[in-house]
Amino acid sequence: MKKGTCWLVGAVMLWAMSLVFLCSLAEAKTYKIATTHWVGFSPLNVADAKGFWKEQGLDVKIVNHVDVQLIAKQVEAKEVDIGMNMMGTWAGLYNENKPIKIIAETDWSSGGDKIIAKQDLVPSQLKGQAVGTYDTGPAVTFFLNKYLAGAGLKLGDVKLAEFDPEGLADNFISGRFKLIVNFDPQALRAEKGGKGKVVATSASYPGCIPEGMAMHAELLGATPKEDLVKILRGWFKAVAWIQDPANWKEYVQIANSRTFEGEAPYSEDDLKGMMAAVKLHTRKDAAERNKAEGGLFNYLKELKAFLSENGMLKKEFAPGDLVDNGAVLEAAQGGE
Repeated sequence: MKKGTCWLVGAVMLWAMSLVFLCSLAEAKTYKIATTHWVGFSPLNVADAKGFWKEQGLDVKIVNHVDVQLIAKQVEAKEVDIGMNMMGTWAGLYNENKPIKIIAETDWSSGGDKIIAKQDLVPSQLKGQAVGTYDTGPAVTFFLNKYLAGAGLKLGDVKLAEFDPEGLADNFISGRFKLIVNFDPQALRAEKGGKGKVVATSASYPGCIPEGMAMHAELLGATPKEDLVKILRGWFKAVAWIQDPANWKEYVQIANSRTFEGEAPYSEDDLKGMMAAVKLHTRKDAAERNKAEGGLFNYLKELKAFLSENGMLKKEFAPGDLVDNGAVLEAAQGGE
């Protein structure tokens, strides 16, 4: 064989090997999903533990935080591919001109977010007082404003103080605040340890705290839609698995070891109470909520009106500007 021919063959082989290597790197993509210690996001932990993504050939890593604020920061910094949070939080970031895209509403807080007061609190006396909250963004203030309105107050009548959920519970127990907004399990701890009473929950105003997945717009654009469909199918399969009573004992183990990792194990009764305060969407629910002009779109319109009325609207938007529902609608096909 002539030297020129040998060189050509060698170059072709090197190119082929490089192509195989690059393809293997693409196949080895690990999708990172940021979440927090919240039972409503536990389908992630179930999908991971039960191999619902691996069986689709997908590699997914769950990044679990106690501090819910870290989720949005990681999404903004493109340190994770997907973040789990309240829809109002994602809309709030978009309002701040952040390149955020909602890809799926997955559930509602339906009692898990609570407004807890000291036993002797008279709501009208809150004017000018500090109220503790785990998030000062529009998702939680939208909820708090509904409660304050019932007491003849507005959001601007109180001073908001933000803490992580555990620190917030500590400060309520110590007596620093007479009213806080927190979510289970730390809301439960605040109520019990701080001798408080629940004066309102997210179930008091159905659908006021929808939750779900969002991405940085650049990462969304670079992610194959079929991979997002697989991630969401894994989620929906986990939801169905959780809702099967036969799996309850195993679910308790997964929730305590993964969702609430690092915390003392919760009793079955505590976990049942937490789960009863969440509405996980079935495929059918998700198809209805995420469709154009469906429940998610209507929520975003109402949230925008809230921002405008309270002088917080910084950017005009329509729901379609920050929602990309293609993957979730495809994943939601195929029954319950």
